[in-house]
Amino acid sequence: MKRFPTATLALLLVFGSLPAMAGPGGTRRSWDLTQYTWIKRVPAEKGAPANGHPLRVDVATLIQALDSVHVILRAKDQALFDPTETAALGRPLAEALSLAEPGEDLELVSTAKRGDGFFSMNLAVTAKVFIEGGRLNLIVRASDLDIMAMSYFAPPFPEIECGSRFKASAVVLKAAGAESRRRDWVILPLEPRAMAVAAPVVTAPVVTAPVVQAPVVTAQPVPPPQPPPAGSVEERLRTLKRLRDQNLITEEDYAKKKQELLKEI
Repeated sequence: MKRFPTATLALLLVFGSLPAMAGPGGTRRSWDLTQYTWIKRVPAEKGAPANGHPLRVDVATLIQALDSVHVILRAKDQALFDPTETAALGRPLAEALSLAEPGEDLELVSTAKRGDGFFSMNLAVTAKVFIEGGRLNLIVRASDLDIMAMSYFAPPFPEIECGSRFKASAVVLKAAGAESRRRDWVILPLEPRAMAVAAPVVTAPVVTAPVVQAPVVTAQPVPPPQPPPAGSVEERLRTLKRLRDQNLITEEDYAKKKQELLKEI
């Protein structure tokens, strides 16, 4: 992985990605989101069976799968990725899965702020990603790698390990609705969350009955509508901020919508 000049990194932080690296025939092989976050197509491990690539995956479904993964770190159960992190990874990862060949894996390195408050640091998740039987396999080598310090003290950029089918790491993962093949290896379904299905409508037989005058009932005053729960407004504010941070809406739209949401509390 090459290092980028300060000026290039500054432009990257504004526009969100670096130029694509292309392989034979113009097929993209690397997605560099920042200097410390990237996705690469690499040859699969020797002895690994053929993967289910290429596969087109809905971006929202892919983000949902990544959001479901938790890690047990220092006896604390926490999300492996931050929601803003998975929002940024979703589209390039979906594109990489649609281009990868059966004999290839994807290497994922994602760096973000991890931890709380004063003790938060830029740390990397390193993982191997591939499709098997229509499901997303995620093998994590590290969940809190200080990749920035490694690049400073061990130039040129060090080789990053991204997980192996044949050698377990110390990472412990969990994900609701997923298969755990090994403590550091989860297999995630790639299906949207099940929607509630309405019960079938049963038509009752028509029975003719005598007309009975219904008693007059005085209408009761309708109570005023209650404001939505604070939690739902809070969640919508977070989503709105995420859209603003990703430059998907303007600052003016953000401020206007924020005021509307605050009035609902």
